[in-house]
Amino acid sequence: MKYLEYLEMVNQEEMDAGFEPFRGRPKEKVLAYRDQVKEKYGIEIPEDYLEFLNIADGLAHNGVVFFSTDHEKEEFQAIPGLISENLSIGTFEQNKDYLILGYSNLFWYAYHFPTQKYLALDEEDLQEVVEFKDFDDMMTSVLKYEVLEMIDEEEEEEELVDENEEEQAEEEIYSEEIVLEEWEEEEEERGEEPRETKAKEKEEPENKEQKKNGNEKEN
Repeated sequence: MKYLEYLEMVNQEEMDAGFEPFRGRPKEKVLAYRDQVKEKYGIEIPEDYLEFLNIADGLAHNGVVFFSTDHEKEEFQAIPGLISENLSIGTFEQNKDYLILGYSNLFWYAYHFPTQKYLALDEEDLQEVVEFKDFDDMMTSVLKYEVLEMIDEEEEEEELVDENEEEQAEEEIYSEEIVLEEWEEEEEERGEEPRETKAKEKEEPENKEQKKNGNEKEN
């Protein structure tokens, strides 16, 4: 599973910040949770998510949350539970076809029972925004781009090219300004007035002549 390498990076960031890494729930407890949910709510948690709960019992990092198992009352629960959150959101009442697995600042991440697809839904109206190939594709995309905020090499190269082009354009403008300043200094040293000054002086007699002709016509 490709997403596991990004999950390791997330855990490393957690440890670097002085926190515990995200750890999985024992397999027997995950299976017991699965059976309990199916019996009480008639909901079958997808196998991919059960495997994730074995590896990491939920995740909360950089504004992204994936729900954990619902712990017993006496157990401390740092990350929201899967079923309790769906009940709180009202997913089962609005549309029983979805099981919300987590969220980010942009989307709800969900499993669609009829198609067995993993989706990103609009946070307001639960409309489908993105369809992922599978669970691994969803987790890889979310962990890589939203949690770790990584950039692909191609995108990074494009940004570097844009930056280089901007720098080159600025250098060309700067070089032209320097050449113009040097030329004006040389003209002044030779005792010649810069072209701009000559042009203005040339315009003045022409303007006077135009005014004179205008006055004569009025008379």
